[in-house]
Amino acid sequence: MQNARRTALCLTFLFLIAPMMPLVTAASPDHDLAFDVKEPTPSFAEPSLKSIDAHPLKSLELLAPKAGTSSGRAACPSPSTLQSDGGSSGDAGSDATTSRSLGTNPNSGTTGAQGCVDATDTDDWYTVTTTAGKDVDVELVVPAGADFDLYLVDSTGSEYDYDWSEYNDPLEKVSTAGTSFSGAASTFYINVRAYTGDGQYTLRTWTNNTPPRPDLVITSVIEPATAQAGDTVSVEYVVENIYNTTSDAFEVQFILSSDRTYDAFDTLLDESEPEAALAENTSRTTVASVTLPSNLPDGSYYWIIWADGYNNLTEYNDTNNNLASDKAMLVGDSCQDYNPNGEDDAGLGADAPNNESAASTPLGTNVTDSYTGCIDGREANDVFAFDVPANHNIEAQLTVDQSVFFTFRLTNSNDETIDYVGTQGFVSTNGGDYDGVGDTYFLNITRSGTAVNWTLDVWTNYSTPAANLIVTNVTAPTTGIAGTSVSIDVQVNNTGSLLAPASTLSAWLSVDAALSTDWDLPLGNISVPSIDVNQSEIVQFSGTIPAGAQGGNYSIIVMADSGELITEKSELDNEGIADEELLVNTKATACPSQDDAGSGADAGEDENTALLLGEDVSMTITGCVHEDVDAADWFEVIVSPGLNITVTLVNAPDQDADVYLRDSAGEWFERGYLSGSNDETISTADDATYAGAGGTFFISVDAYLSLGVYTLVIETEGVDPNSFNCGQQNDLGIGQDAPAGNGIDLGTNPSMGGEGCFSGADDLDIYAFSMSDSENFDLVFEADTSLPFTVTIQDAGGNLIASADNTSYGMVFQTLDSEFEGQTKDYTVVVDAAGGFGLYNLSINTVGAAPADVAISTLVCPLDHTSGEEVQISWELVSLRGPGDDASIVLHIDLLDDTGAEVARMVTTTSTVSTQGNLTFGADSEFFTTPDETSTGNYTCRLTIDVNDDLVESDENNNVLIGDSFFIQNEEELWANDVDRDGFNTTDSGDGIVDDCPTTFGESTIDRFGCADIDEDGVSNLNDFWPLDASQALDSDLDSFGDNPLGTEGDQCPDVPGVAGGEGGDGCPATIVDADGDGVLNANDDCPDTPVGATVGTDGCEVDPNDDTVDNGTGDGNTTTDGNTTTPDDNTGDGTTDGATDGTGDNTDVTDVQSDSTIFGMSPTIVYALVGLLVVVLVSALLLRGRSSGGQSSAFAEQQKAYDASTLPAANDSTITAEQLAYEQQLIAAGYPADAARTYADQHFRPWLTN
Repeated sequence: MQNARRTALCLTFLFLIAPMMPLVTAASPDHDLAFDVKEPTPSFAEPSLKSIDAHPLKSLELLAPKAGTSSGRAACPSPSTLQSDGGSSGDAGSDATTSRSLGTNPNSGTTGAQGCVDATDTDDWYTVTTTAGKDVDVELVVPAGADFDLYLVDSTGSEYDYDWSEYNDPLEKVSTAGTSFSGAASTFYINVRAYTGDGQYTLRTWTNNTPPRPDLVITSVIEPATAQAGDTVSVEYVVENIYNTTSDAFEVQFILSSDRTYDAFDTLLDESEPEAALAENTSRTTVASVTLPSNLPDGSYYWIIWADGYNNLTEYNDTNNNLASDKAMLVGDSCQDYNPNGEDDAGLGADAPNNESAASTPLGTNVTDSYTGCIDGREANDVFAFDVPANHNIEAQLTVDQSVFFTFRLTNSNDETIDYVGTQGFVSTNGGDYDGVGDTYFLNITRSGTAVNWTLDVWTNYSTPAANLIVTNVTAPTTGIAGTSVSIDVQVNNTGSLLAPASTLSAWLSVDAALSTDWDLPLGNISVPSIDVNQSEIVQFSGTIPAGAQGGNYSIIVMADSGELITEKSELDNEGIADEELLVNTKATACPSQDDAGSGADAGEDENTALLLGEDVSMTITGCVHEDVDAADWFEVIVSPGLNITVTLVNAPDQDADVYLRDSAGEWFERGYLSGSNDETISTADDATYAGAGGTFFISVDAYLSLGVYTLVIETEGVDPNSFNCGQQNDLGIGQDAPAGNGIDLGTNPSMGGEGCFSGADDLDIYAFSMSDSENFDLVFEADTSLPFTVTIQDAGGNLIASADNTSYGMVFQTLDSEFEGQTKDYTVVVDAAGGFGLYNLSINTVGAAPADVAISTLVCPLDHTSGEEVQISWELVSLRGPGDDASIVLHIDLLDDTGAEVARMVTTTSTVSTQGNLTFGADSEFFTTPDETSTGNYTCRLTIDVNDDLVESDENNNVLIGDSFFIQNEEELWANDVDRDGFNTTDSGDGIVDDCPTTFGESTIDRFGCADIDEDGVSNLNDFWPLDASQALDSDLDSFGDNPLGTEGDQCPDVPGVAGGEGGDGCPATIVDADGDGVLNANDDCPDTPVGATVGTDGCEVDPNDDTVDNGTGDGNTTTDGNTTTPDDNTGDGTTDGATDGTGDNTDVTDVQSDSTIFGMSPTIVYALVGLLVVVLVSALLLRGRSSGGQSSAFAEQQKAYDASTLPAANDSTITAEQLAYEQQLIAAGYPADAARTYADQHFRPWLTN
């Protein structure tokens, strides 16, 4: 404590001399060490939500139809060099490569830049580069009468991946806000497109700081189970704001959908639910009351809940605002309505299980029985299990009490579909691969509409043994000569359950790889010996190539049991085809001598030079066409009224000619529409105008892409125009009618097509097939547009996928580039005659798997850090389409500086492409230690995938992603001016703060900067009166009590000296009582009632002021004479006197306590000096406090002030304690003269002087 007081006295001395030193103004702390604060970029784990399986829509308005208009404006200047798109000479390009740059963070404002688009120059592309933390808004001012569109795209140019505006002419707007470009340092493109019209446009750009934005998502939907049209129902949903600011108020829209995907066929309800503003990272549960439309058709509906459906808010992501319910709501009658006392499906006493796992208990073994039950769209499935013994088959027939659509499927224990019908009908294991195979089989009834009652009849019968011959391999030569023999090896297997007797195998040459025994060239027959069950036989076949075979490539097709003498389990799997074609002779290079139709000449090429064949002819003719040489052959025929003519074109090998049927004016009304060397058939019977009309017709054969001799088979036959008859049904060439009940199973990944027919009672054809192994298909349907036929394709659940009628025949559906791309799925094609009759063409073409495409889903770069630190990088990849086939791809992550230059390789690793179809994979992270020598600055990380091009992709431009910027501080630079690394600079860097202990780590901030402070209270150990006690440090009034009243030895009066137990507590002044105000405390006052103004002695009693012998009141024994000469004893004990005279010669006692010439007993000069010194001390304290820049404590400054302000006489007497000096200071502050303060203090601290 004594050392602390000495320190305090030294500091007081320093404060006293400070005013005489030059004053230095504290500098502003402009160079404090700090890292840039970056706007946070959130990294979301993919929420476990049920996303709608459709291209993400940012607004409900996007499904509105776009109507085109025309403009009479002038086209753009030609040539394009005369244009000035974007303010520069020439035309802006039409893709990323030729785009015109608008610069970095462009701000053209309302003036904008001009450009021009028209019917020839439809697109102008502009490049925009942004730095981190920026968003760009773009406006397109469209000229009057035109319809221009505006797209924000990446280099691929996909219009709907980011932002677009198509319906807002004359002012289209897009923005990076709400896209992946928002706030990111990136390069993107602006595409201006002329939809209709042409003319000059203005393109405006604004670059702004990226603001905080909300991001609304629906995370849960609970739908009502059942309802009726017009009901008011309750639907519960949870809406969440997952981004970084509070949203404005918004509305929630409601959609009823048949398939959980919003499209133009769904019902957008008029009602919406208002929602109040939602704070960031909060959610709200709402139960909305919604009234269903009174005209809502009965059926099953999923609820799609859409937050801010009309895009009134600016969000971080506009495409994640909707969610569909897990289950459908049933509108109309339900099974509960039909069975108010509870369901009893198949006698189970409850609803049947809805999947194979739940139906694990079979209804029996070797069952033959009948069951009843009910199903609706809410239940979706009724599934039953049956045990079937070996050598038995299961057969089942389903009937319902209403004419509605549902599906009926037979599967085995491996969930493989054995048989399938798209409505009520019959399924069985008979005749297929599972004939006689014992297993647990499942019957699955699926319904997506209102309730229907069903009856299920099941039979388990002994499987009649039968053979089944299939061709498993055909090996043949690749060249041959017409008229010579050819050897073929054929492997035939018996996959049946009975010995196959001897049979016949036949072979043909086909130009189109599809067997037609009428047109294909036979090679001959050979006998095949009997083949036992599960055995095979290799047959060496030798046939003869017909001498008249034209030169070219042929497919070799063979057929087991071609004579159909064996009863087999299946008659549809007897054919096989050689892997490679057979080239007969060489391909023709020119037509032979022209002899079209045996005329000895070339048929003409139009109706005026056509070759006349006669009236009502039936004949087979040949001719030759050669592309660009003899491009067409025309023939004329005359048909009697009531008759029809049918013409079949048989192409030569490698030939792709087309046949047309034309009217009397030469205008065609019927053509084959088939590509390649396929046979084509045309007829007047298929045309509403010419069927049975008779008259003159022209047949033309066009070369298209071909050279060769063709064959025309012409038949004229009678027809009753009031009655159409298909005759022997052969739908799609399957040898039978496609049944309405069971339909026909076309197998897995089929590629087939052909003609179908409706007449009489046949008004529905159904085809079922499956797709697997990531394969895709096209569905094409053609019929005469006068016929009312419709075609639909549905999934296994009966959900409509696509449809066509006589206004939209042609390509009905393609899985490529759709949500069904590459999916393993069951499909049903339903062709409905709709009351009509006639022919149609249907083709299902397997087109292979989609190409793979992998991209980067997320990349999280390190945060701000110091060189030498270990940091983490994490990422996740996504397979956008196509199978990756478990390919292993190499990944590189590089550290880039702010110029984009590569600084270091952070990660090299591999990932296996294990998914497809927009699924994520390869989530991983790695640690990286930033090199010590890395310079201070902004950096990013770049992830590059498939570095070595190990995976062939459809898009190679999405394999690189640059992450968010981060700051690296070089460690050596960071501590260059802070040797002890305690945060206080060794030398002044401009903020006026310098480390007072530069080589020793310390955290003091009050008395000194950067010195040791063991109790961490801000005062260094050197100046801390209580260095081990964080509750106490300073003693401003030097009375031994700390300034913190609540700390150890706390001073209850910290601004004035005091004593223990003083008035007000420890550290407060002692109680002072002087009742008569004569300056003598009551304890020492012998005359306590002295009148006011009286002159008193040390005992408090009145004295004569003119008595020269009276003690002068100092208590030191000195006396004053009238001659103003004082000869007092100096109290030193040596007997000497002061011998001092004032030399004034007056008769005034200058030491009287109440003298008129003094102020509080002191001369004015002394008082003025004290006041001046006090002012200097206060000013010095304020200046020193200002230098601290807020870092030094006011308490410490007050302590120094107390030292500086002391005007007490020097304590030469060792009996005068520091406490007495502090007390005297208190009295002086209260207005007492210094000598009076000493007297009063002596009475309290040194009472022996008066006793």
